[in-house]
Amino acid sequence: MRKTLIKNIVCRDRGLDGFNYYSSYRCTEIDVLSEPVQSTLASVPPTFGSCVMISTGLAAALQTHYSIPAIVVLGTLSINGSSVFECKENIPLSNDKETIKESNWDGHCWVEIDGIICDLSIFRSAYRVSNKSVLNSYIRSNFGKGKGAILSRIECLPKGLEFIPKFVLNDNQISAVLAGLSEQCKAFNKNIKATR
Repeated sequence: MRKTLIKNIVCRDRGLDGFNYYSSYRCTEIDVLSEPVQSTLASVPPTFGSCVMISTGLAAALQTHYSIPAIVVLGTLSINGSSVFECKENIPLSNDKETIKESNWDGHCWVEIDGIICDLSIFRSAYRVSNKSVLNSYIRSNFGKGKGAILSRIECLPKGLEFIPKFVLNDNQISAVLAGLSEQCKAFNKNIKATR
């Protein structure tokens, strides 16, 4: 059962207190998530492979501005039984501030709130890859063009689309990702101003 899997993962990666905090919130209306999702999409530059940054940004915005305890989930995205992004390990972060750890990470990242999937990067990624890719074909045939985010209860996801959780980010990982996101946004805004 997925609820048990999420509980085990959150307890392992964030502790029992982290799970109790996350599980204390009940989202009765998905519409409450629309504004933070739209503002996060507008504030994070559209780049391929930025699922960790945009998901972490959304979770931080939900916590800071709405007091909604969301978790940032790392896992595998599967379409019709085939892994599109396969998560084999947690994201690499160094404990030593002066050491940069280089590694490839091929998983996917999204936000979960009370059994709701919030995926702000899936459309950005799908529209940037070849039309013949499994991801692009599935997204275009099930959602069409020009979409921004998936906000769905897990049981209401379209047939064939599966988010398989493996890890959740802890506070240290979130802080490191948010620092990187801040620098990325500053560089993006600087480039925008320079081209005007």
